[in-house]
Amino acid sequence: MIRILLFALVVCIASAKDFTGPDAWQSVNTNAINAWQAAQRKNASATVHVWKGVSSDTQRKEVRLLVEAVGHPEGTVTEFLVVGPDSHHAYESATIAVAKPSDIVRAIESIGIPRGQGVQSRPFRFRPKGERVATTLRGLGAADGAEQPLHAVVKDSAKEDVPLFGPEGLVFVGGQRDEAHACLADSQQPSAIISLYNEAGALFDLPRQALQSTVYGRLSLSRKLPYGALYEIVLRPSWPPDGQPRVREFALRAQRTDQVIQIVSSNLTERTVQIGTLAETLTTLKRASEKGRDLFVTLDLEDDLLLSEAMTVAHVFCMLDDKGIILDGRSETGLYPKAFLPQEKWRNREGRIPQPFELYVSRKPDGTCSRKLTFIEEDWSGEGLDPKLTPKEYPFADWQELPDLIRNAGGTDNKVEMLFVFAPADLPLSSFMPGVRSLAKRLPLVYVFPTKE
Repeated sequence: MIRILLFALVVCIASAKDFTGPDAWQSVNTNAINAWQAAQRKNASATVHVWKGVSSDTQRKEVRLLVEAVGHPEGTVTEFLVVGPDSHHAYESATIAVAKPSDIVRAIESIGIPRGQGVQSRPFRFRPKGERVATTLRGLGAADGAEQPLHAVVKDSAKEDVPLFGPEGLVFVGGQRDEAHACLADSQQPSAIISLYNEAGALFDLPRQALQSTVYGRLSLSRKLPYGALYEIVLRPSWPPDGQPRVREFALRAQRTDQVIQIVSSNLTERTVQIGTLAETLTTLKRASEKGRDLFVTLDLEDDLLLSEAMTVAHVFCMLDDKGIILDGRSETGLYPKAFLPQEKWRNREGRIPQPFELYVSRKPDGTCSRKLTFIEEDWSGEGLDPKLTPKEYPFADWQELPDLIRNAGGTDNKVEMLFVFAPADLPLSSFMPGVRSLAKRLPLVYVFPTKE
């Protein structure tokens, strides 16, 4: 008997795989997984729904997710806590889910938590938007069967008051979908379920901005989860004290009325509209924030605002970003607020890589405006590490000419997506925004610089 046990131990050790690079995961405890699945199906009812590797209880408002530990030692830097069964990223994940990502999404939605939206640069969404879930971990072995906070298995090396992943829980963003509304995490790598950085395709994300390039190496395993060990991750809604949804979306529009800047505020969640001064609007937002709400604000600036006024309003909301509100994208016809707050050093063409297209608007003596496009040609054929810059100017009269000028000046191979606009601070936004809108798809990244005449 002793020989048999020793042989089994040797086999288990030999079968443990050291994941150091992309590779497919092979389940270890298939019998135990089948036993867990059978137990879940036995409990299925009108309020308990079961999929492979995941179950939900709509009455108790909880989801149980079965995962296998990869077996990384304590201190291993991790980018994911859970990835899907078809992921090739076990080498940088703590565990592998038995369930398909799409089934996990169905389970979470069945307990009343809607899908949110993940971080994406093109829509200017730099924070994950969605309701929070509290997460615990329970080992299926006799020694560690008590639930513990999931964040307890993660160590944060940064000395900050608020950890990247802590008691605040995770944001349910639900992953990305294709044109047929299929969950992309089922078929696309890294098949992230719980990500420890802002991964656009993940199902669950951190409740703050955490770019992969910025936070890599910061989070590691606080202890080893033994190779092949089975765990249940339990997910429950984490509502504010009043039990209402945490996410509130506000569409704000700044406009001039009787020479006073007013804010038209539309609460997209509650379908209410309110008009007030900037101060009154900020008071409304402050009250909502104090109730535990996450306020996602889309700010639009009307064309009748002077550039100087637009800069002032944008400055206020950018100061509050991540300090009571969360700037969320741009309107269909406007700019992301930080477009009006560029760095002064960017005016200098030397050292800018790549060179943006430049649009200049200036006032003529008769009060009308002149317009020109400047393309900075870069010649890298000379000696040294810096290119020779040759500005080429293209004056034009009508905004309809601008898209063709961009194509002809930059050429078909030009991949630059950035536009710098230069205009007098006392001109209204209408003096350049029609041109900016005509280039919205070709040049979505815009910064506006005030000039003096």
